[in-house]
Amino acid sequence: MNNKVYVGIDLGGTKILAVILNEQGEVVRRAETATLAKEGADAVIRRMIGLIRDSLTPELQLVSIGVATAGTLNAEEGIVTRASNLDWNDVPLGRRLEQDFGVPVNLENDANAAAYGEWAVGAGQGTKNCVYVTVSTGIGAGIVSGGQLVRGRDNSAGELGHITVDMNGPRCACGNVGCLELYASGTAIARSAAQRAADNPEQAGLLLAKAGEETLTSRHVAEAAAEGDQLSIQVLREAGLALGNGMVSIIHVMNPEVIVIGGGAANIGAPLLEPMHEAIADRGLASMRNGVRFVSPTLGKEAGAIGAALVNRS
Repeated sequence: MNNKVYVGIDLGGTKILAVILNEQGEVVRRAETATLAKEGADAVIRRMIGLIRDSLTPELQLVSIGVATAGTLNAEEGIVTRASNLDWNDVPLGRRLEQDFGVPVNLENDANAAAYGEWAVGAGQGTKNCVYVTVSTGIGAGIVSGGQLVRGRDNSAGELGHITVDMNGPRCACGNVGCLELYASGTAIARSAAQRAADNPEQAGLLLAKAGEETLTSRHVAEAAAEGDQLSIQVLREAGLALGNGMVSIIHVMNPEVIVIGGGAANIGAPLLEPMHEAIADRGLASMRNGVRFVSPTLGKEAGAIGAALVNRS
């Protein structure tokens, strides 16, 4: 019996998720714990080490560990150079884990890890070229081309949210103008709906009722749109058209077989995605757009951890 296993960790701002994969890439065990980032990097790493140890049993032979995390990385040195969600700067995470477990450790950008997981054993399985797009608070992408992750010079490839879709648009926090994120992210949808509700309160009764005393979010916009609220439907339509423009750029540059669309805002469904497809049909080269399949992710919250383990295995 082959007892070789690979550990994948998704290090998030609120939780640490661990999965153990066998040689076939199947999840045989999973566990999670709170990150408690305010306790500091050493405490978080100790918690991670404990989670891994508790997940292993004596008969299992640990081969490697992969960690998916947000922020900027020096993967070669095993250092998290900056992770704002953890308030980390220059933390030698990879080295610490290697010292403790005596196996190779790989650090991977979380979007890249999720993309690799979906490509290897999820919605993109069986393809050579796959893009995983997350539409959430922001917009990001992980890219697999020719069966290999596209990381870029410093692991920053895939910043789809910061391509320009409006040359005369507003200034983004990144310094660019007219970024896709300003028009099609969950944050942008909520901001646009709130502004229109303030300008036209007589047309926003249902939307405002959905939010109640809460801060208006893209979820409230989606719920109102599902009940026929025209203001919300128009907000989502405009966001979908912008998202489609961004997808056209990805299609033209990367020529993928499949685009996996995940993230909270993507769960809005038809009111956002139908106009996205309209924009792709209107602007995309037919020879390229017609060969792309758009699918939903299948690995859920484990995509990053699974991908991190599989990248390291390969």
